[in-house]
Amino acid sequence: MKRIIQLAALFAFLAPAAQADEIRYATWAKQGEAQYAGAEEFKRVVEEKTDHTVTIFPGDQLGKPKEVYTQMAFGTTQVLASGDPGLKVIEYLALPYLLNGIESYQAVLKTDFAEEWNQELINDRKVRILGFMPRSPRQISANRPIESMEDLAGLKLRAPERDYYVKSLSALGANPTPMAFAEVYTALQTGVVDGQENPIETIYAQKFYEVQKGVAMVDYIAKPAYVTISAPFWDALSEADKAVLIEANDASTAVVEKLLPIQQEKYIQVMKDAGVTISYPDKAPFMDATQSVRDELGVKAWGKEIYEQIKAIGAQY
Repeated sequence: MKRIIQLAALFAFLAPAAQADEIRYATWAKQGEAQYAGAEEFKRVVEEKTDHTVTIFPGDQLGKPKEVYTQMAFGTTQVLASGDPGLKVIEYLALPYLLNGIESYQAVLKTDFAEEWNQELINDRKVRILGFMPRSPRQISANRPIESMEDLAGLKLRAPERDYYVKSLSALGANPTPMAFAEVYTALQTGVVDGQENPIETIYAQKFYEVQKGVAMVDYIAKPAYVTISAPFWDALSEADKAVLIEANDASTAVVEKLLPIQQEKYIQVMKDAGVTISYPDKAPFMDATQSVRDELGVKAWGKEIYEQIKAIGAQY
């Protein structure tokens, strides 16, 4: 307990210096990735229009999201781009085939119930959602080509350690195997699992395609990264600076949206050249098979009324 108090005091001591003019921007993305270019655009706009400087920390240099959220609560790190929104009720927006693309997430964020979520995030984590950073939809790869949903039957697929991933892959007929991300390449290489699921840019960056034979473009989960900002830092900003940070994140989103399709085409060609079969199965069976997962977890997370509202938003995009 004494150690925690000492650490908190240290963060509190350091926070004012960090808030004065530097914005520390943490991201999983590395140089060369579309999302890193988005972070650079955020930096450009902020430094052009405010007195703040932005320092980008790529590749999880400041730690995993849980660690960075602690830093943000004390104001020593200001911005985080991450797949973890910091609140489970928000994370469930990634239910399979529920939302489709950044516009649908932005529409949800404008609702009254999403504002309540944001307030809960502020109260619990001392952060708030600034916006989103686009990512490609999640695809499924395996040690053999996948031409239809039936080809997933019995395949051992690595799943992130979240119930909606596990239940979704199970509904598709696969045998989901929860596993830490760092273990995936070796598990694929040694046959511990037959396949995995991730956005194309991740399959490329982590070289999973080197130990896989097929990638099925099924878009089964559309999940952007969340850009969150330290609430203490945000509250101390002028209204003019707040407007610039929102503008900067919008500009960042536009850059990533432009680059992602270009990079995806490039990555797919690299995989084809490596002998990987890229298939485009009919998505309808995948959507039908995961309907029960959407219904079960959606109602459990939000209640039937809000779930129906989110479904209606998803149907518009």
